Amino acid sequence: MQNFEQIGIIPRSIVRTIQRFLKQIGLKTDLFAIYEFRVSRYIAIASLQCFCFLIVCPWIFQFFIRFLMIQFFPLKPAIFINFHQQEQAFEQIQTFSQQMYFEMLLKSSGDLQKIYQDYFSQCAHFYHQQSMAIITHWILDFTTILFFVFLLAVSTPQILILKTFFIESLLSLSETTKCFFLIFFLDLLVGFHSSKSWQIALHALIEHFGISLESKNFIAFFISTFPVLLDTIFKYWIFRYLNKISPSTVATYQAMIE
Repeated sequence: MQNFEQIGIIPRSIVRTIQRFLKQIGLKTDLFAIYEFRVSRYIAIASLQCFCFLIVCPWIFQFFIRFLMIQFFPLKPAIFINFHQQEQAFEQIQTFSQQMYFEMLLKSSGDLQKIYQDYFSQCAHFYHQQSMAIITHWILDFTTILFFVFLLAVSTPQILILKTFFIESLLSLSETTKCFFLIFFLDLLVGFHSSKSWQIALHALIEHFGISLESKNFIAFFISTFPVLLDTIFKYWIFRYLNKISPSTVATYQAMIE
């Protein structure tokens, strides 16, 4: 008894061809998904390595330079290296002299000269250490910036990968989340309450580098003009670039601030 193949409307050869084609499409899709996953994993790992490299290496370099300066190149600066230090020391000595004068009126002091010598020695030691710290900050920060620029120059491919990963991560966020971060950083830098933060940051920078300002109006002028300049730059960036990259984000941002 012979078995005959069942003949349908569509020939079996065409059916087999279509099945093989669909199977190949599925295989290619799986291979593409695996390849895309591997590329994404490589970009994420390379970006994390580059970010850690740019953060850790300058810190290690600064620690190494500080060690060399302490061990082999000790600094011996003058007690005062700017007028601001002299002014502070004069105010402290004047306040101390007034306190000692009232103490002399209330009770007799045994060895007034020794007290003054001890206080002057403490002031001299304090400002000498402060001068050493200021010079050290200048040397360490300048050399660290040069080293960081060198790292950026030799790590151009890694920087491009990190930039790509950062942009893709931002674009993958929802529109509301992107607008939230945009409003947060804009208010933090150029918002109504940012003037106090800029004032604190500028005072810390001046003390860090030991900059002597003859006029106090410079800080007020900087606080009143620099945030306005940043606000103008941000608005131009939103109008010129962000509007092309993600128009929906700009629309959501405008709706949120209205």
